Amino acid sequence: MNTNTALNQTWAAHIEKWRLSGLSAKVFCEQEGLVYHQFGYWRQKFASTNDAPHESKLVSVALVTPSHQTNELEILLPNGVVIRGIDGSNLALVTSLVAAL
Repeated sequence: MNTNTALNQTWAAHIEKWRLSGLSAKVFCEQEGLVYHQFGYWRQKFASTNDAPHESKLVSVALVTPSHQTNELEILLPNGVVIRGIDGSNLALVTSLVAAL
């Protein structure tokens, strides 16, 4: 097997493992000891039509009126994770968490 074929197969395996992991690319690379920008290159190289770079990463947002009055916000992510207790004191932290997704 030539070096290019082996390299392609290695990166293809990394990309598939990442897709199945449910992790962000950044977190996956950190856990696997991969260089993030190299991972990005190979991810684009192996991109399927489902991974087209022009796809929006935006999700729909709905305003829900709580049954009790509160000044806190919460974010419900598409995977079911809820981030609660968002207010002015932790807004920077929440912004960083969402940016990392």
